[in-house]
Amino acid sequence: MDDLLADFVAETREMLEASGGEIVAWEADPSDRARLDTIFRFVHTVKGNCGFFDFPHLEKLSHAAEDALADCRAGRREADSTLVSAVLAIIDRISEMIDSIEAGEDHPEGGDDALIAALNPHDDTPGMPPAEPHKSPETAQVTATSPAESKADAGPKPARAASVQRTIRLPTELLDEVMKGVSDMVLARNDLARRLRDAGDHPEIDGPFDRLSAILAEVRSSITRMRMQRLEHLFSSLPRLVRDLSTELGKQVMVDFEGGEVELDREMIEMVRDPLTHIIRNAIDHGLEGPGERIKSGKHEIGLLKFAARQSGNQITLAISDDGRGIDADRLAAKAVAAGIYSQAEIDEMSQRRKHHLIFEPGLSTAEKVSSVSGRGVGMDVVRANIEHVGGSIDVTTKPGEGTSFHLKLPLTLSIIAALTVGSGGQRYAIPRSYVEEIVFGSSDHVDFAEAGDRRLVTFRGKRVPCLALGEILGSEDPGSVDWASMTLVLVRMASNDVFALAVDRVYDHEDVVVKPIAPAIMETGLYAGTTLLDDGRPMMLLDLPSIAQKHRLVDEMRSMARTLPEEEQTEQRKARPVMLFTGLDGRRRAVRLELVRRIDTISREAIDIEGSRKQAVIDGAIFSLVGLEYGELPEGRCRLLRLSDGEHEVVYAVSEVLDAADMDGEIVPSSADPAVEGVTLIGGEPVPVIDGHGLFAAQGTARKTGRTASCRLPASSDWARTILEPLVEAAGYRVSTEPEEETDVAIELVDDDPRPAFPARHIIRLRPEPEPAENDDESIYRYDREALLSALKRARVEKTA
Repeated sequence: MDDLLADFVAETREMLEASGGEIVAWEADPSDRARLDTIFRFVHTVKGNCGFFDFPHLEKLSHAAEDALADCRAGRREADSTLVSAVLAIIDRISEMIDSIEAGEDHPEGGDDALIAALNPHDDTPGMPPAEPHKSPETAQVTATSPAESKADAGPKPARAASVQRTIRLPTELLDEVMKGVSDMVLARNDLARRLRDAGDHPEIDGPFDRLSAILAEVRSSITRMRMQRLEHLFSSLPRLVRDLSTELGKQVMVDFEGGEVELDREMIEMVRDPLTHIIRNAIDHGLEGPGERIKSGKHEIGLLKFAARQSGNQITLAISDDGRGIDADRLAAKAVAAGIYSQAEIDEMSQRRKHHLIFEPGLSTAEKVSSVSGRGVGMDVVRANIEHVGGSIDVTTKPGEGTSFHLKLPLTLSIIAALTVGSGGQRYAIPRSYVEEIVFGSSDHVDFAEAGDRRLVTFRGKRVPCLALGEILGSEDPGSVDWASMTLVLVRMASNDVFALAVDRVYDHEDVVVKPIAPAIMETGLYAGTTLLDDGRPMMLLDLPSIAQKHRLVDEMRSMARTLPEEEQTEQRKARPVMLFTGLDGRRRAVRLELVRRIDTISREAIDIEGSRKQAVIDGAIFSLVGLEYGELPEGRCRLLRLSDGEHEVVYAVSEVLDAADMDGEIVPSSADPAVEGVTLIGGEPVPVIDGHGLFAAQGTARKTGRTASCRLPASSDWARTILEPLVEAAGYRVSTEPEEETDVAIELVDDDPRPAFPARHIIRLRPEPEPAENDDESIYRYDREALLSALKRARVEKTA
């Protein structure tokens, strides 16, 4: 098959899949003109493509569907279930023909005339206007492709119209190899970062290394997205399946989707498509009642089937829920006994949850008779086998009369995530950074340990939460031998907003790690969710925090534990306000409210630009206003900065050292000695000035939350500009632009160049070849005057941010 025909097959498939879901949605709301236009455009495009490739059967079918939809667009016909079913049947027929084309086989013959006849409206159709005079096929074709409608089709598409993108198809093995290469680069970058930290400050290396890290992050993100696909692509095919199955069973079902923006590996999506199909068939056939039974039960006659997806660390959780009759555990158990799978004695010893899991037993079905939908005892056992095959798991929860939910946990086959590396028992472990709320020392004065039965609790920031030692969880440490005061506590916040403390021997660093799946048998321990490699090649396990919390019954107890504080203590601790303690450039302790602190940055001195009253810092390609310099001079090497945010804007505050987080439970005594200070309070019995956040942001005025990297255009035909000038411009914090139409912040021109068409730029810097300027030339700069050139670039960047 040539490339053009392969593109036709792929594009037609994508349009047909998208149109199936759109047609079902249009049937529910026939007044939605935008959706009708989208469906018409799909069919119209398929018809045009078929004519181009000389496929008369395909063109005839799509033409008939186009005429019927054109009547709906013109108001000559109303949409009903008969029309929708007829259009869907034609789409199915076209799909079969596409399969034949791809396989190089002859088109299936017969049945086309009956499909086209089904599109014709019946004379007794309610609400139909009087029939118009019969049009010849030629007239109908002219009407369907009139210039006015062609112009309308060429206009802006509605927001909900599906966009069909041209793509190239690559073997997944090639993508895996590219991803492995990027993963090795991440490990090498981490190793280099560790060596640079051990070697001390090297300003001449720090800048290029930061740029290398930024470039690697962009490449990593792009390569990762190549293998990822939004779940909405999987969801888009489900409404058609639900509609056909519910119509066959005489039920009414509404579908709801949540989390379509969650991304999953493309190969994984295809692997879970069949398990999802089995779950949907079971839900509609066994779970959801018919309209009459639902009304008698006090429910709405239309059943609800809901799909909800979310990402939790390196796992995707997909929940499929219905509001049907639920699972009858006793009936399921009786079926298991009757089928000889379990004895009655074994059933009697089972918990209710274990009885619900009988649904996954092979050969077990609750259907009274075998049908085309169910009753053969094949389905849910295949679902579980397929999910476990890809390293996932499946669970079921149900409540009689209210519904059933299936919870799928799917791992990412290969992922790079931000992680916190911690140590316990001489080994290192990784924790997804998305779970980490805060890190505190067990020896801090504001941390208090207590015991409640066999539970260890820690009180911190007015909350009493459960506390677990990682060594105790992994079995490497005896519970009675834990020295809690010497431990470091990692405050973990789950997706449900529950919090618990994980005590570790030490915290090493934040770094990006390459996570790979592990064997299902290891995942069954409930301790690990994946494995990765350290920068020195040693393996490291990724902790499965949700499973650890559930295994130790923390999820059920955390909220109740948080309510065990006495009322008087709660009232007192509600007054405490968290602050970040730091040492200013003058060596004095100060505090800033913790809610203002977004993150802590460390940058080289060369990334800070101070000129007159303007003080700025460049971090990750963004420019921020710099404050805190009124207290002292910046160090020559690395500089520590607190990135502060008011929710809309950001500034960075220069500090000498970040100390710790603390609670400010006393009153703030106003002070007029320093306008940048809100007042003075007591922390640990010592007076500490508190930075005035309101006044700080008010003084900055136009502080930027994010900054765009300044751009610069160089002479395209100059080898000197490419080899000598470009590195200097990039070192000054600029991005060299190669796009002719882009309006850059700065354009550098050479005086001796021939006149060229002017490209858009906000500032022009002219470089001359001679040290002395020519007559009447007061603006050009000698090309080897480094200081003058850097000064001009700084002025342009400052004016850009002004």
